[in-house]
Amino acid sequence: FVERWVRGNGGVEGMGREAVDCVVGELDLGQLSLKDVKQIVKPSGILSPHRLIDFFDEYAVSGTFGCFGTGPGQFKSVADVAVHGEGSEERVAAVDAKACRVLVFNVGSGACVACVGSMGNGPGQFEYPCGVAFNHRGEMFVSDIELHRISVFDASGLYLRSFGSEEAGQGNFISPQGLGFTSGGELVVVDGGNHRVQILREDGTFVRTFGSKGTGEGQFDIPIDVAIGGDGRMYVVDQGNARVVEFDREGGYVREIGSRGDGPGQFQKPFGVALGEDG
Repeated sequence: FVERWVRGNGGVEGMGREAVDCVVGELDLGQLSLKDVKQIVKPSGILSPHRLIDFFDEYAVSGTFGCFGTGPGQFKSVADVAVHGEGSEERVAAVDAKACRVLVFNVGSGACVACVGSMGNGPGQFEYPCGVAFNHRGEMFVSDIELHRISVFDASGLYLRSFGSEEAGQGNFISPQGLGFTSGGELVVVDGGNHRVQILREDGTFVRTFGSKGTGEGQFDIPIDVAIGGDGRMYVVDQGNARVVEFDREGGYVREIGSRGDGPGQFQKPFGVALGEDG
């Protein structure tokens, strides 16, 4: 459409490059795939070279990990990811829910450096792993929505311990999903089946909880994921209520983001949440 519009108004030369770039700047090019940009937008001439460079810098994929399959470093289904470390030691863990394992990759090389877990209900095994998070030491915490527990592995992938069982009591879970850590080292667990969020110590000791089933302020209908800001605020995906709910560091309700619908800023079935470096 823009290409036809530019041609109908004298082309790039007739309108002037700055005017064309201004028009294109009103478009949400992030909705396009890089393939479309390369095969359709770039040949059209409506983006100047410097705009193309800016676009590719902003939206280009910097790397990929794994592919579909059941072999080493391959996935059947990716449910969650977490990152830990810096430089050559930076790692990304990816939960393969259907294969009942967690794959860990070196970010720099892309190599799969660990394959953690297998199908079963024994120590270090999973029936449906879902969430993953690293503590500051690099230990990996993985939630299992079928075994209703959280398993902990050391930095090399060796099993350490697990905690939780299928109950509604403090420190126990019904289908735990999203995990995260506060800057103070407390573990945040989205206890989906109990429609709440629990704050625990790293050994599973209960600290506090917030939320209950409902549609009101600070309530949930199947919460499934959480992101934690540098200021300690927590953003919980409330899937059943089609919204994201913000809480302060103590679990006090702040506000809700989004509502059910297909318009701008609305959701049908939100699944995950993440925060950028600037919050």
